[in-house]
Amino acid sequence: LAGVPIREIFRRLAVEQGKDMTAHELDVMVDRCGAFAHELGTPKTIECVIDVAREAKARGLRVGVASSGVKTTVMKHLREHGLLDLFECVVTCEDVEHGKPAPDLYALAAKTLGVAPERCVAYEDAELGIESALAAGYARCVAYEDAE
Repeated sequence: LAGVPIREIFRRLAVEQGKDMTAHELDVMVDRCGAFAHELGTPKTIECVIDVAREAKARGLRVGVASSGVKTTVMKHLREHGLLDLFECVVTCEDVEHGKPAPDLYALAAKTLGVAPERCVAYEDAELGIESALAAGYARCVAYEDAE
């Protein structure tokens, strides 16, 4: 389920368990999950992708983020790593109707940057993200696999 927004994961789990959950109950679960994630600390960056983003920005290219994460969490992590200024836009699951693998996140990121999707390249660490970028019409998607 890498790449699927946490709220959608909880919704799917509830359906599988035969539980009816209100939107408020799902929101509470997302908030609780966020609190647990906060206790784990800021995740590591993917340095090779950050290097590519820095190089692209230095060359005058537009750089953005398309994440299935919750906006406040994504922004916090980028800020804590000193990366927020590197990106012109940060699009998250809260900005679109459908999360990955639907093309919505990547399509909105391209639109926000003012760049045609067929001129965009995505860097992804999740299969659903790769599907999403390609479905949005990106020129290509570079897959990143953690060696650990």
